[in-house]
Amino acid sequence: MEKKLIAGVSLGLGGIEAVLTDADFVVLEELSRPFTPKLGKESIASKIEKTARSLSRFHQVRAVGVAIPATLAPEGKKIATSTIHELEGANLYQLLAKKIEVPIFILRRNFCALLAEQAFGAAKSAKNAVLVEIGLDVGCSFLVGGKIYRGANNAAGQIAEVIVDITREKRNNDGEFGELISGTGIEAIAGKSVYQILKDSPREGVVTKQILRDLKESLLTGLYNVKLLFDPEMFIISGDIVENFNLFRSSFADLGVRVLKSELGKSAPALGAAIAAYNQAK
Repeated sequence: MEKKLIAGVSLGLGGIEAVLTDADFVVLEELSRPFTPKLGKESIASKIEKTARSLSRFHQVRAVGVAIPATLAPEGKKIATSTIHELEGANLYQLLAKKIEVPIFILRRNFCALLAEQAFGAAKSAKNAVLVEIGLDVGCSFLVGGKIYRGANNAAGQIAEVIVDITREKRNNDGEFGELISGTGIEAIAGKSVYQILKDSPREGVVTKQILRDLKESLLTGLYNVKLLFDPEMFIISGDIVENFNLFRSSFADLGVRVLKSELGKSAPALGAAIAAYNQAK
């Protein structure tokens, strides 16, 4: 039987998503699995493999695209940096090739998300757009002149490391965009993400109001700087923040640029990985 299906898998701090598509990228099946940080690289590779194999027609797959929150070494197989620190320095391609017999392609997660939005989502009609993922994972990717801008070393879009509060950065090294809007410190204390807190807590609480006020300030500062650099026609917002999108509408309005929610949601990186795998496997 000729294999015509493609699998896309996306690894993130919030979980592992997988999709199965046909050659026209119609999603035939999708599933989600929890991901526990602090696993070793071998265990992470096993989680990715088992998630992919859980797709009911995986035996018909001709290629697998794996989207990860990382920058890759020039050959595209070894991980240079990642928000999942256990993967840094690992050759994820080699680890997965031991477990999966079809061609495997390791890809940047944010690039994959924008590729899917460009093909089927909010960026279909756009030439210049910025996709920003905000949650436990923080990053962005750029559509410039109708093409995804990757940078000289495929490392463009590491917005999490941009300093948006120099006073905090000098005082205690937490003035980076990613630190401030992912709520790393709050998560360590409360045991859940800041966006989960906002979703579950009464809006009138003093603590919640202060969290929201700080988030809006940091969010607007970071996105405004991106706007000045890239002059996009739209921002596409994805990640955990989407569940609280209405809370941030006033900040988005202040940007003076269209701001849209991701149309594909959590499945976007996995779908983009499938598209990229298909294109490279042809």
